[in-house]
Amino acid sequence: MDQHLDKALRQWLENLSREWGISTEQAANVIAADEVRSRFDTYPALRKALRHPAINQEELAEAARECWALGGRFDAIRLNRFTHAGEQAMPAIQELIDEFPEDSSGAVNRIDTFVERAVDIAYITPTGSADRAGAALLCSVFLTSLYPDRFVDFRSSRWEKLARTFEYSVPLPKKSWYGDKILWASRFATDLSETKTFQQFWPEEETLWTLAGISWTGPSPRKPELEPVDGEESESFPEGAEKRQLHTSRERNSIVVRKAKERRSITDPMLRCEVCGFSFIEHYGKRGEGFIEAHHKKPVASLKRGDLTKIEDIALICSNCHRMIHRGDRTLPVEELRELI
Repeated sequence: MDQHLDKALRQWLENLSREWGISTEQAANVIAADEVRSRFDTYPALRKALRHPAINQEELAEAARECWALGGRFDAIRLNRFTHAGEQAMPAIQELIDEFPEDSSGAVNRIDTFVERAVDIAYITPTGSADRAGAALLCSVFLTSLYPDRFVDFRSSRWEKLARTFEYSVPLPKKSWYGDKILWASRFATDLSETKTFQQFWPEEETLWTLAGISWTGPSPRKPELEPVDGEESESFPEGAEKRQLHTSRERNSIVVRKAKERRSITDPMLRCEVCGFSFIEHYGKRGEGFIEAHHKKPVASLKRGDLTKIEDIALICSNCHRMIHRGDRTLPVEELRELI
């Protein structure tokens, strides 16, 4: 583990937590939360489309359109042009991913070959020049979805800024093709993911997807708007009249909630409430698909620095039962509320 990198990451987190007026754990949870969630939502679909014996063009195009990393104005235009050139594009992708090389030199050559083919197919600017940066981004997204422990989606400027923030000791290759640059960013992300601090605050699988999201917001992410959760209230007394405020902010990691829902949906696609059995999809149809609230069995106040939330710590319950659990002076265990009904 790189001790210097670990220290720099922890200092960065602590600086953001002080600036935002929240705990370090909270800061880690909300940094680039939407970007990270987008990757966890879209990359599995991309991976599925790419793993077909013959790549499913329509499925791939739909999954790629939903991917925020490919959602820039010009990126979207060229992506659309590329995916519609199926007779040329699908073989190019297949040649990129089939038996992808383990060694660095082979990986670099494979990436650079795909970038040039993507330029020939669709990645051309209105002035007729090659958009290799856009083609390299597309390539990196494909590789990141397929090899989440090896690659990150790549925009050079974003990874450079993040590396400078942490005084990363391995410099970005200069005057090189994009294969070298993508491997450099992936190596940097891997080194960062192996630090003690990163593993403490982001213990989920597919850690490089998390870091790809963080890189997109850069070293100075905007302060998020924290939402009240779990109905936990406390009294505060500013000058003048007493004022009751809801002050508990989003403390937990949204990824563990998503994984809890995914695990439950395997055995119960209706995502019924663990207390009363209510299903949003049964009552509201398509509008209710995938919706259920997450109740954290461990009270926020009981958390200590470094405590982790496991899937088993999450109860999936409907909105009514969630409110009833937190109503009054005592938060009821799920089992106790279930006995009441």
